[in-house]
Amino acid sequence: MSPSATHTHDEHALVAHHFENLEQQRGANLLGMWLFLSSEVLFFGGIFTAYAMMRFSSTNNGFALGSSQLNAVVGGINTAVLLTSSLTMALAVWAAQTKHRRLLQLFLSLTLAFGLAFLVFKGFEWYHEYEVSLVPGPTFGSKLAEKGDGTVIPAETVKTMQMFFVFYFSITGLHALHMVVGLAVLAVQLVLCLQSDFGVRDYGPIEVFGLYWHFVDVVWIYVFPLLYLMRA
Repeated sequence: MSPSATHTHDEHALVAHHFENLEQQRGANLLGMWLFLSSEVLFFGGIFTAYAMMRFSSTNNGFALGSSQLNAVVGGINTAVLLTSSLTMALAVWAAQTKHRRLLQLFLSLTLAFGLAFLVFKGFEWYHEYEVSLVPGPTFGSKLAEKGDGTVIPAETVKTMQMFFVFYFSITGLHALHMVVGLAVLAVQLVLCLQSDFGVRDYGPIEVFGLYWHFVDVVWIYVFPLLYLMRA
């Protein structure tokens, strides 16, 4: 059997029965992911719109005060970590397309490590906010008097701050959930790459997952300034 015939046979083995060839299968998979991400844009877009409406209709500075309680330095570090993971994911897709198996394994491993680091930083951030009573609930704001210049924050402003943190934990929690799902898929792909020629034989699954990972990163690019930097 000639090399070209072997190559054709290998490609045919990768094609599902309802597709004519590998390119058609890749195109369908990409279209499916783009449609899914479009629904995700509507999902997060609705939450961001609700946050913006509540913030700009507020009659006090509770949202700005809530934002000032967040650690922008940690948020900035997390942003850098996530953007770096987006770079390593793009390099993983390139490695798969050019059939560099070792590089694919390396870049997937780095992406997994950066993603886990992001969640660890986020977990420490949430724990700190729990310690200083910034989790919405009956005890919310009980330690605010220990901060600042000692002035009393009006009860109405504290209620508005609590609404800010409702949005904060909802948005960052949903984003973290998407991260966990992405890391689970990434871990499976990495194991398959370590055990076989997965990814270099057909780069389609790596490419499709790369779109999801970049979307999660783009969402955080909106989350960071909305929650951490709008303090005026």
